[in-house]
Amino acid sequence: MAAAPTLVGKDAPDFVLKGMDGRNLRMSEFRGQVVLVNFWVRWAGDSRQEMPALDRINTTYSRAGLVVLGVSVDEDLSRAREFAGAMKVAYPILFDTGAAIGRDYLLQKMPVTILVDRAGVVRYANVGFKRGDERVYLDHIRELLRE
Repeated sequence: MAAAPTLVGKDAPDFVLKGMDGRNLRMSEFRGQVVLVNFWVRWAGDSRQEMPALDRINTTYSRAGLVVLGVSVDEDLSRAREFAGAMKVAYPILFDTGAAIGRDYLLQKMPVTILVDRAGVVRYANVGFKRGDERVYLDHIRELLRE
């Protein structure tokens, strides 16, 4: 089932969030690149499986123009930071403790993965994560990178 079906085909809502490194990142800074945004919470088992798969995708495709962003929508910032640190992913992890961005992205279940094209338009969304989903992500990523 697609996440936030009303967002597909629309501009990705812009946001500014603080990352693990303390710096702010703005979604709109990545125009011109393909962006995969993964919204997660530490207590969703799917997130534990998905994050290493996304890290491998990031390692393989970052030089080709893919940006992977992990966004924690966990209310407990210290526990979210601890979880993110334990996952040891190379892509930026951002923290949305106020849930405003979650509302903008129409999040209902976790995790949610959204692909945004170079023009900033949401092209694909997925709720949850099961083995094999990363292959679907890769098909979409390769297509978007070729555009």
